[in-house]
Amino acid sequence: MPSRVRSLLIFLILLIPSAQYAWRDRSMPQFAYLHDDGLFFISAQSLAVTGSYRIPSLVENPAQTKFPPLFPAYLSLIWKLNPVFPDNLHLATWFCWAVFAIFLGMVWILFRRYGFSLARTVLLVGLLGVSPYLILFGCSMFSEIFFTCWVLATFLALSFLARPQVGPTNGAGLVLLAGFLAGCAYLSRTTGIALLVSVPAWMIWKKQGRHAALFAAAMLPEVIGWTLWTRTHISHSSDQTLMYYTDYIRYQFLNVGFDNLPVVLWKNLDQVLYGMGSLVLPKIVDMLPVKILTQVIAIAMITGTVRLARRGIAVDYALFSLISVGILLVWHFPPNERFVLPLYPLLLAGLVAEIEHIAVMLKAAFRHRDFGQRAVAALMSLCVASVFGCALILQLYMSFVFLHESNQQKTAKLSDLRAAYSWISANLPPSAAILSYDDPLLYLYTSHRGNYLPLLPRWWYAENHAAILDAYRNLPAYCRSRGLDYVYFTSEDLSRETGDEDRLAVQRIVRGNPELTPIFQAGIGTVYRIAPAGQ
Repeated sequence: MPSRVRSLLIFLILLIPSAQYAWRDRSMPQFAYLHDDGLFFISAQSLAVTGSYRIPSLVENPAQTKFPPLFPAYLSLIWKLNPVFPDNLHLATWFCWAVFAIFLGMVWILFRRYGFSLARTVLLVGLLGVSPYLILFGCSMFSEIFFTCWVLATFLALSFLARPQVGPTNGAGLVLLAGFLAGCAYLSRTTGIALLVSVPAWMIWKKQGRHAALFAAAMLPEVIGWTLWTRTHISHSSDQTLMYYTDYIRYQFLNVGFDNLPVVLWKNLDQVLYGMGSLVLPKIVDMLPVKILTQVIAIAMITGTVRLARRGIAVDYALFSLISVGILLVWHFPPNERFVLPLYPLLLAGLVAEIEHIAVMLKAAFRHRDFGQRAVAALMSLCVASVFGCALILQLYMSFVFLHESNQQKTAKLSDLRAAYSWISANLPPSAAILSYDDPLLYLYTSHRGNYLPLLPRWWYAENHAAILDAYRNLPAYCRSRGLDYVYFTSEDLSRETGDEDRLAVQRIVRGNPELTPIFQAGIGTVYRIAPAGQ
């Protein structure tokens, strides 16, 4: 069998784990559970239906100046092909899975360009293919995998510069192409700005100043274009809710300043290591010993990545990852697994390199004359094999069992939500604005506008539980200030932001508020009417 045909067959086999998940959960019951995917999809709807890039679920209907437009533009094709929600979620699943398949294919090609053997490439792509976090976000409407495809395309274009037949003319063309692709990465996620720093720095270090200038010249028009568009369309309101929905920069300064920067750096460092390691050892149980082990794995990933870079392998990717992590350390949200996904292919390659290095040292210890040295080597080997064996079993369990079971629970929750949405559509005035934790979902089902109540990340960093509770004690006044007439509250609200203690306390506050009158209840959720001011 020709090697290319064999490689293609192997690659198709590696797509099976993600394909089975996409097929079993093609109705996408996890949609909008983490909020951002809902905002992506309604912004895509706005592009497809009105031709304008807005957030139609908000009362103000502001321009979408927070998320760059390339991923929503891709999702807008779904609305063009099938404008009926939620039927079009089936199509959305396959649109997202197609991007995930392209991602795995690009990782395969890039690793081969880096000089990895076929066996190593198959191992790495296979491990990526069964990763539950990659499968979950790769089959949902999040921009991380889409963004990573453009990043990998940039590095692929740059990898051809090392070919002997590349001369000054076509070399310049490759650099311009890489710069354009990097600009597309930026138009997918603004963290792509790291490429504007890392790639020119890498080229200057290699004494290729002309290439650095060409790359920047090709990427800058896309960066400048999006920046100018946002500056001319952005809302300048001091309303914190609008800041959350439309302005990354002002929301950053609202939550991170000189007063809390050390705490933010420390907690984000803790979380970025936890997030990296959890990609290998999934976060099933939240126990301190497991967390420490997970962070040790993250350090091994970083050490192995440095080891590869010192051998001249994936230096451009490593520099991009370094600057990306620097951005995450000062960002106003704890960097969990989702935010480090674009770095995972390199981190996984680094982990394999580090395990190989450890294996070489253990092999030498096994040949030592001293029995104690051999015994320690045997114990170390057993520990390493146990940890990564358990990690692989957990990954397979999550990918083939846990994700589907989790989606079945979300399907049950969605049944209660849809009962409330049907009642809202039938009984509330079309102009009624509603506060809802899942506001994009409510808008798509009912066409009622509103928003959710953003909890400032500053409170999380300060462990200020009282501020969270106060926000809900003042809920009626907040809603009146935002022009909201009703509240749809469920027992699952706050589940993506707080622990059970705060969540249960907020439930008691909402249920006991005399200014909130329950008018409909179904399952986990209740619709409340907000009393007018002064009553």
